[in-house]
Amino acid sequence: MSGSPGLPQLPTLSLAERDRRWGLLREMMRRNDVECLLVPPAPVRYPADTYFTNDLPGSAVVLPLEGEPVAIQRGASVAGSWLQAQEWGEGTWIPDMRFGPRAPAMVRVLEEMGLAQSRIGTIGILSGPNLLPYGWTPQPMWAYLQKELPKATFVDVLDDFTGIWLVKSEEELALFRYVSQLAEQACQVMLDVTRPGVSEVEIYAEVLHEFHRHGAGMAHDLFVHSGPDNLSWDAPRWLYRAQPARVVQEGDMVLSEMMPTVGGLEAQVQMCVAVGDVHPDFRRAAEVARESYDAGLEALRPGVKFGEVADAMAEPLQRAGAWHITPLIHSLTPLTMVGRVTRGTDSSITDRFKQVDELPGTDLDVVLEPGMTFQLEPDAVFGRRQVNIGGNAIVTEDGHEELNDLPTRLRFARI
Repeated sequence: MSGSPGLPQLPTLSLAERDRRWGLLREMMRRNDVECLLVPPAPVRYPADTYFTNDLPGSAVVLPLEGEPVAIQRGASVAGSWLQAQEWGEGTWIPDMRFGPRAPAMVRVLEEMGLAQSRIGTIGILSGPNLLPYGWTPQPMWAYLQKELPKATFVDVLDDFTGIWLVKSEEELALFRYVSQLAEQACQVMLDVTRPGVSEVEIYAEVLHEFHRHGAGMAHDLFVHSGPDNLSWDAPRWLYRAQPARVVQEGDMVLSEMMPTVGGLEAQVQMCVAVGDVHPDFRRAAEVARESYDAGLEALRPGVKFGEVADAMAEPLQRAGAWHITPLIHSLTPLTMVGRVTRGTDSSITDRFKQVDELPGTDLDVVLEPGMTFQLEPDAVFGRRQVNIGGNAIVTEDGHEELNDLPTRLRFARI
């Protein structure tokens, strides 16, 4: 794909990157005394299998300590795409791709490799990341593997794998910069289209078009919510209910979270647009959110614990008496390191539901290293009025590299 105004040429991942990854994974296997890695199909939010394959998501993967790996896709319906890529010279990192029910195929592959009675390292079976703490493997698949491999010893290596996955190579960072810049362009599109009389659907469609026309997918549905006191988050309600989308009015705040992915690398931005004369609480929340963002950038450097960065971002909110409903910072690809929500609710929410728990932080003791990628997304709320901003950053040898500008401050629609 050629570049476009504002974007460089699309980076790619080479066979050298494949060999780097597999080399690190095999070093991990030796440390844990396992003879292979078994990776069941992973969800889009945690695409562990694509880290091995650089191919169609949803593969099961067996990577032996010695010899060639095998990937298994769901069935014949996807075999043609893989074959076409091979014939056109696009290539896959794993030549031995098989197609069919994945649990029986994983057992057959382990038997072929002579590893059915070995120590097998697992990823996503015995534990999982913050949003999937019990892993992503369906219970029937896990029960089948245990039944058919009674003499195997399964060893959970997710934590070691995550540590490898979090630190990006130069090729991966080039791709991360690309998708972060694409997110910046989509924020400009949102700013240009947002005005009174425009529906949330129109904003959603224009932003999504900007990503899709550059070949980007989404790790999650695009978020778009509007109103003078709207605490909504996650996908727009009209995506899953039969109801009309809200039409933007003067005095609204329009908030969006964008999660584009290219080549398995995800970026995120939080774009917040004020429409006309908004309540003074929004301007106050914007100042606090930006102060939190600046505190996060200042703390983001090698040798600092992740939790220390999260705490630095929380301090301006606590001092101002603001609360926040979303994490202030989290890692990207994979989304495993998540800053805690120190005051995630106020009485307007807790009085309405039987249970509203605050979000705990995860991996707060992890020490930052160059090559880790993060999104800083401070969310400051006074009562029901919130401002959520944020962009992407890379930990570098001497500090950090900031990748976004537009979404890191409250912006105002041209009316």
